[in-house]
Amino acid sequence: MAVELEKYQDILDELGEHAGEVLRASWGEAARVFSSRGIEKYYLEGATGLKSLGRGTDLVVSFIQSAPAVARELGEDAVSDMLAATIKMYSKTSASVIAAIFSSSPVAAARLGDPELFRGYLHLLDTLLAQAPRGLKPMLDHLDILLGQLTLGGLRRWALWGAQAHKTNFDGQLKYFSLESPESVGVLQKERKGTLFIDVQRRMGMYLRALWARDFFMRPTSGDFEKREGYQPYIDGYIIHLPDAYDDYVYTTAEGEEKRVTGIELYRASAAHAACHQVYTTKQYDDTGLSALQLVLSGLVEDARIEKLAMEKFPGLRQAWSVLHTATPQSGETSVALMQRLARRLQDENYYDSHAWVALGLRLFNEKNEQENVTEWVVEIGKQLAAELQLMGVTYSHSNDHIDIPYRDDNRYMWEFEDIRETGQVIAGVSSQQIRKTVSVMEMINALDVPGAGDDANEIWVLNSEFFRDEEST
Repeated sequence: MAVELEKYQDILDELGEHAGEVLRASWGEAARVFSSRGIEKYYLEGATGLKSLGRGTDLVVSFIQSAPAVARELGEDAVSDMLAATIKMYSKTSASVIAAIFSSSPVAAARLGDPELFRGYLHLLDTLLAQAPRGLKPMLDHLDILLGQLTLGGLRRWALWGAQAHKTNFDGQLKYFSLESPESVGVLQKERKGTLFIDVQRRMGMYLRALWARDFFMRPTSGDFEKREGYQPYIDGYIIHLPDAYDDYVYTTAEGEEKRVTGIELYRASAAHAACHQVYTTKQYDDTGLSALQLVLSGLVEDARIEKLAMEKFPGLRQAWSVLHTATPQSGETSVALMQRLARRLQDENYYDSHAWVALGLRLFNEKNEQENVTEWVVEIGKQLAAELQLMGVTYSHSNDHIDIPYRDDNRYMWEFEDIRETGQVIAGVSSQQIRKTVSVMEMINALDVPGAGDDANEIWVLNSEFFRDEEST
């Protein structure tokens, strides 16, 4: 049931005339994005709590105006995170800076696109208050420019570089964080990433839906803050996590020719591969007693299996993935080099590799691939290949050796599939379908809590006739 503002007249009176008018103007959007509980606990209690601080009206107004946009982008819990973070900052800075944090929060929420990254952003603001307090306000004034070019990791490195360089130079802080100094622009250019996830997320969703006629849910994950490296893609529950940015992937072929795979192409390859797991991995693999080498080789075989199924249905995916397999016989005979060579041989029918171990892997895969007991033969091949590597005297270290196939995830999904189901998480498009109901106009009016359903809504109500929703009292 839609929440009516009139029942909170006491709160309107407490907020005062100006803040009350802003609340009335923002109420329609707030009622759409907050739950009944959230609108009271986070939105209204948040506004009255800020009012009780006695730091002026601007602080309250900026929160009232900005909180619905944050809730729409990231969920209402992100508003709670924002309130908790700013209350911590209350004694460290002025009301105008906290108001600027609120007013710029919709930009941060939209550009970061993930609650965890938003919490990391709030932590960065708290850090800057301690290290470069005069730089925070000008940085917030330019946040749309900064997050239009930087990931959260890039923003953090850019900001902390300026804080360290101008630790005692307050005028330098203002110029750096206002993007008015050459060094500020120079560090910004250095930290820029090629393609940001938030700029291609919608296209990726449409791309996957065009392939498999169903929705896949994707979120960005931030790379290491200190090193300019992104995390490997992974699947957690029904969510595909992809790096928040991809640089172009540049490599040199065996013939000495430079090849470049763009960030958007890398996103397509990564998203499609992860989607293959959710489509074609339908049983959990047993990792009991397996060594690190056996685990990684079993994952390599499973990657080849699901990609083969996908390429049989969508031949165009072969090229999307093959350009990112760069291993050759000249790559060497370390464990990583051999695994990358085998991965390419299993994926690319035009690649030839005469190494006996690679040939063994291809033969075993072709012999077993049509068998139905998938969870058994995939692991069995992994064990056989691991045993052969050990006989060859080739060593593998899980902590030091990393397979460089940039679009592939970490394969945790194949080992956790049933665990996910047992904990009650819904595998999108596999174990549950979104329910759509056609309802009457009175059901729509009297029983609907959230008029705008999100992608992850369990149930969507549809009204066949037109529905005129009066936002204002008449």
